[in-house]
Amino acid sequence: EGRDERWEDPPDRRAEAEEGGGDGGSISPLAGTSWRAVELALDVDDDLDATSNRTLAPMPTDRPVTLSFDADGGRVSGRAGCNRYHGSVTLSFDESSFNTSRVGATRKYCGEPGVMEQEHAYVSFLSGRRFFYELVNVTTVETNADSEGGERLALLEAEARSRGHLVPGEVVAWFAPLEESAEEAGQRRSMAAGAKLPEGVHTQDAHGRSLQAAAGARAKKRGGLFNSYQTSPLHQGYGTHYATIWVGTPAQRKSVIVDTGSHFTAFPCKGCNDCGEEHHTDRYFDPDASETFRELSCGECSGGATCEDGKCVFSQTYTEGSSWHAYESVDRVFVGARELSSALNPANSAFEADFLFGCQVKETGLFVTQLADGIMGMSAHPSTLPRAMYDQGKLEHDMFSMCFRRELHVSKQGIVAGMLTLGGIDSRKDFGPMVFAKNVAQSGWFTVFAKGVYVREQGGQSAKADGPHQKLERIDVDLYQMNSGKGVIIDSGTTDTYLHESIAKPFGKVWERVTGSKYSNNPVTMDEKDLLLLPTVLIQMAAYDDTPVRQIGKISGLAGDIDPTSPQDVVLAIPATHYMEFSPSKGTYTPRIYFTESRGGVIGANAMQGHNVLFDWEHKRIGIAESSCEYQRENLAVTDEGGVMSVDCRLGAPSLSVSCSDSADLSRCERGAGPKTSLQGLEIWTRIVQAPGTPQGLTCEEVAEKQNEANGEGQMEVNCDGKGVCREVRKCVISCANAIAHGTTASKTVGLAPIGSCGAISWSACDYTCTQTKIDSVLMNDGKCHEEKSGEVTRPCHVQACGRSDPCRVPFVVHVIIKVRGAIASHWSKPAEDIFAEAFAAVANENSKAKDLLFEPGDVVVLNASPWLASDDTIFGVSSLEGKEDEELGIQLVVETSVFNHNAELPPMKGRKEIPLSTCHERDLQPLANTALNIHKKLAQPNFIDSVVERMKVDKDLGEKQMSPFYYTFQDRKLAQESQVVTSWTIKTDVGVGTARIDLNAFSTGTLAMDLLLLMSLSVLVAYTCWSLRLWTFFRRKTNESNTAPTASSRRRTRSSRIKFRDSGRDFVRDDDTAMAIDGDESVISANTELTQLTALTTVSERGESTASIGSLSTYLAKTSRQP
Repeated sequence: EGRDERWEDPPDRRAEAEEGGGDGGSISPLAGTSWRAVELALDVDDDLDATSNRTLAPMPTDRPVTLSFDADGGRVSGRAGCNRYHGSVTLSFDESSFNTSRVGATRKYCGEPGVMEQEHAYVSFLSGRRFFYELVNVTTVETNADSEGGERLALLEAEARSRGHLVPGEVVAWFAPLEESAEEAGQRRSMAAGAKLPEGVHTQDAHGRSLQAAAGARAKKRGGLFNSYQTSPLHQGYGTHYATIWVGTPAQRKSVIVDTGSHFTAFPCKGCNDCGEEHHTDRYFDPDASETFRELSCGECSGGATCEDGKCVFSQTYTEGSSWHAYESVDRVFVGARELSSALNPANSAFEADFLFGCQVKETGLFVTQLADGIMGMSAHPSTLPRAMYDQGKLEHDMFSMCFRRELHVSKQGIVAGMLTLGGIDSRKDFGPMVFAKNVAQSGWFTVFAKGVYVREQGGQSAKADGPHQKLERIDVDLYQMNSGKGVIIDSGTTDTYLHESIAKPFGKVWERVTGSKYSNNPVTMDEKDLLLLPTVLIQMAAYDDTPVRQIGKISGLAGDIDPTSPQDVVLAIPATHYMEFSPSKGTYTPRIYFTESRGGVIGANAMQGHNVLFDWEHKRIGIAESSCEYQRENLAVTDEGGVMSVDCRLGAPSLSVSCSDSADLSRCERGAGPKTSLQGLEIWTRIVQAPGTPQGLTCEEVAEKQNEANGEGQMEVNCDGKGVCREVRKCVISCANAIAHGTTASKTVGLAPIGSCGAISWSACDYTCTQTKIDSVLMNDGKCHEEKSGEVTRPCHVQACGRSDPCRVPFVVHVIIKVRGAIASHWSKPAEDIFAEAFAAVANENSKAKDLLFEPGDVVVLNASPWLASDDTIFGVSSLEGKEDEELGIQLVVETSVFNHNAELPPMKGRKEIPLSTCHERDLQPLANTALNIHKKLAQPNFIDSVVERMKVDKDLGEKQMSPFYYTFQDRKLAQESQVVTSWTIKTDVGVGTARIDLNAFSTGTLAMDLLLLMSLSVLVAYTCWSLRLWTFFRRKTNESNTAPTASSRRRTRSSRIKFRDSGRDFVRDDDTAMAIDGDESVISANTELTQLTALTTVSERGESTASIGSLSTYLAKTSRQP
């Protein structure tokens, strides 16, 4: 059955929390807050003892311990240092206290000294306890002059007094808000152990200190643009998509299926027994060739691994017959492209993480013959690579996205068919906004709550209908059955889509009424025109955020008028071009939506196709955006920055601002010193910040120092001002002769003369102070670039590092797709982007006063500049051109414009690594929403792009150059007039979830009552049947009525066996290459668990067997058996 590290799930105490009084319906100030442990009173040697003899000790910052309370105050979770934990909590508002249940944690092993001991002590410290708490304002505690106060959470031990009454005791823990810097912990070090409330710490009234409760109060918002990420290509496999990972030192290439339905990563290693090396893309991984490879010893085995011959061995078996066996290993791993240059690219290796994987020694079944070397689990589980990268600080956010295309051919050399984005969202190829469904599973799987299935006549590729002629019919479904069991999971490792068997009949009736033929999964012959007229299937999923949205009917992917009771719900469109699988050898199409699941369902890769799907574990949501999913290499026809934030800061070439002769004391030379006399001086070099980097990477100062050390240029001081400029100061020595010959920059008789340009002049990146700088440099006859002081200018900006992750400063972003006819993408450059941004802002703000500007040039960033091809305007791509050449019509620009909140209040900043979140009023955001709407109105003007082109045309740096990307568009006004704004939408950067209800509004009260009555009746019937089983058997033996008994007996034995099998805690209903033992997965659905379980029992097949749903590997087997 294989190893499956599961949560040690504590008993669900949510009902107890709801019934236990205390707050009288009030909202606890802890609800929805997250904290980082600063000091704890732990005893790692005997953590089961009371805390009275312990002393507060600082907590390490490299493995932070966190504490989060969910929005409704019913659960507590966080990180214990190595693993994640969760449990139930009862918050009492009146007494400022809370009770915790037994806390459960994952079981990953971390080898750093003391980490596991600390974690065990913390979990024991938190489990089954009652704490009093105080939200305190640190204002006058002994602090450094440059320190600042802030809100802290103090946990106090509950002490028993007379008659068992509990009162607050000693302080046993201090927590700081999670978003604050770990270095601020120093100001709490002076708080002595045993202090009830230290001097200088001021408290507020308990009833008035809710962190975000008061209407109109300033509050921090979570979220941001999530544009710090790594994007890599996905390749087409046999019914699956696979990524390329590089493992070891030096790196070895491996291909792995990307599978959100699996937890673990494994691939064949050297010595693997008949593991299909001849079928896979690469040779076996050679552990001996890697300097950093390490096998786990028996004392380090994690989860269900067992010790065999000194190795941690585990296995995975799939119900279709395939299996593999492996031993646990650790090595350095990162994701990249297939080319060797990808392994050598620092931009990829910067994401390298130490990762535990399975080194396979044996494979059976389809794993032997598949194209990819192995499998990479991408589920919501701590054992996955994205989680390891996030835990080790390689990713800023705990999320990833997949975007699938379908190609008709496969190859060992790799056919690019999509992209994988780690740590953020790459929206450059999206057609519309990303909308978000709630992930209803607490862990394990990315699970949605399906609320409806629809069939739309006459097709259509988008969730938004093309017109009124495309009528929509809703399928009559039982939502309890459709979401029973494990629920409806999104599984990238399953090729096709499988829905609950109860939907088959109502779906078939609607299909036949719409198409005139019965629905089946048999292949049919049709042409592309008929294919486009087949119905589009839509699946409605519960919204992540049900906050009202303006003009909701215009947003593709939201329910809107489809379901007026839940207009914010997400609708996923599966057009016929996705669910009808084409066989090139037979020329037939086969429907690949199956209605075979006895519980829950699987939204597979064919439904994901054509969508950018975000798996956001950080915010418990799943994002969906319609997209071309076209991977584009970073060095081809894209901007220099491309909207992607580099992990490390990136600096431009240096320009000399102050020369040695400028700073040296020339008076010695004038007083008669010899020409060879050496003078001491300083050189100051200026460098533009091309990319500010992220908090996880190297700062600009660190990058400059590292480069200086590599070049062996001696000591230097570097200062980066946060405005896009770094200045490097070096000591220098110059002779009197050279000093007099060169003169000074202030001298009229300077010996230097310009001989050329130092390259195009462009703006720096937008730095964390929301300022960017442009400098002008000239190449002098000394061979150095010299900065022209008069050419340095600054301007405000609100992209990239400024407000990138702060929804209070940048609450909205307007995303625009523009096509400019006649422009050449290969000529795109950073200077072209700067001039375009200035023209774009000028046209949008035409006739506006300075105080009423919608945005400024520094608020505009071009995320992508790519060729606009003729095939882009067709559904079937190049095949639609019928042999014609795929003509390049122009350039397609993906532009983002920030809507900045000037009223946001930002605390003092301490540098690039520590940019605190600002606070804002909700009332400030409404006018900014109107600003975004006005930007859309400007973009909708018919001559908008024509006016932008005319403004760029008059710029002497762009309009007269033949290498300008717009040269031919400038020459022919008609080309500019044929250019267009394709679409635009607003992105709300705040990840603010509303009630995100998974409600029962979809059910009528009468239906619900009847369902409850039916379920109760069934439960009584089952109990009666079990009680009378022995009596029935005896009666049967006595009466000898054997002619009908076998059928009834077999049905009962099957049901009894089935129920017993479920009670064992394992579920093998879905039979695909990602199916594995799902321990206790009934508890992960945020719905009525008891009703779900009862409903699941009533849906057992009367035939005594479950219909197998076929995943990617078994689908390939079925395909190849049918092919000649």
